[in-house]
Amino acid sequence: MPEFGLGAYLVDRGILSREQLEQALQSQVVYGARLGTNLVELGFLSLDDVAVHLAACTGFPLPPKEWLEAPDEMAVAALPRELAERHAALPLRVDAAGLHVALLDPEGERVHGAISRAVRRPVRPYVLPELRLRYALERHLGIPRPVRFMNVARRLERVRRRVAVEDHASLPEEARLRAELGIRPLGAGEDLIDESSFAALHQRLAAAREQAAGGPPPAAHDPSDELLLDEELPEELEAGATPEPEPDAFALEEELAGAGDREAAASVALALARRHVAAAALFVVHRGMVMGLAGAGQGLESHVEGILVPVDSDSVFAGVAQSGEAFRGPPPKSGIDARVLRALGRAEARELAVVPIAIRGRVVNLLYADDGTRPLAETSLGALRALAACVARAYETLIVRRKQAT
Repeated sequence: MPEFGLGAYLVDRGILSREQLEQALQSQVVYGARLGTNLVELGFLSLDDVAVHLAACTGFPLPPKEWLEAPDEMAVAALPRELAERHAALPLRVDAAGLHVALLDPEGERVHGAISRAVRRPVRPYVLPELRLRYALERHLGIPRPVRFMNVARRLERVRRRVAVEDHASLPEEARLRAELGIRPLGAGEDLIDESSFAALHQRLAAAREQAAGGPPPAAHDPSDELLLDEELPEELEAGATPEPEPDAFALEEELAGAGDREAAASVALALARRHVAAAALFVVHRGMVMGLAGAGQGLESHVEGILVPVDSDSVFAGVAQSGEAFRGPPPKSGIDARVLRALGRAEARELAVVPIAIRGRVVNLLYADDGTRPLAETSLGALRALAACVARAYETLIVRRKQAT
């Protein structure tokens, strides 16, 4: 199914108005995920409605509820977990007809071929909404949902409102929130990092230390997979890498203008930011929260996802999200910002900037930057502001393209 087929289907049948579809497409461009996910988050459709309309639009059936509740163990064992994670494929049943699999894009012949070759059986595809599929993958295969699909922001907002009227003065607010959500207490340096990110962090750290001590090397090393908590990769881990020549700024700007989705735009934006600063990161402002999206430089690649800052908190990030005014200054040494910077590994930066990215007057992203132990140059700040405007234009272009495609 083309990504935009669902939108046209819903409008043609009077289920959505053009204005609602435009709002959902804008949300999708800025915040990512599938169109159906954004329709549910905006309250335009229920998850069950999305499922029914996906099946009608694509012509593929929904899987039986009992299959979703308890996938066949033979089916789960047949499909390699790595393949299930890569293609968001949920194995359901195995029989003489083949492997029954729930997919986001049941028409995807390339995915069918990859799965069929792996299990040596024909693929019998079913369609499933993204939110429901991500939940089932985590529940049955242990494939963790990204923060977006855990509705963390919504849950935190709900919990914040409840604990605000309760007497828990003996606990810091953040500890109360985590207790309400059933998350274990924070350890040193864990502030504002979700548990899966923190566990992965320590696994990488242990592997790097073992290799540096002469132990067995990891199965594969991704040079972009840097470490958190102010740890640096040993020089021997970095040796032998042959960096590819970087495209010039004009080429990157053209790539940003023609980006096909939010992830591509973010990647190019960070590459451009890194031409002026040592480290940069993008945050999403969505549903009352500032959420980490992606980072680049000095280990930020693996620091950002899982960072959460309430928009109504006493924070530089929250202040920029609310006011739309950029911030420049030394790193805060206390409060929520200090914890965020420790989590990012940027507490020792000399000076930082947080620049808003706005669409039609609404802040949707924040661009964070610092230059390590050096102060930020005025020319760098000007470049970051210009970059923020370029990202906003790229989003606007994406929104127009998606409207035209419907």
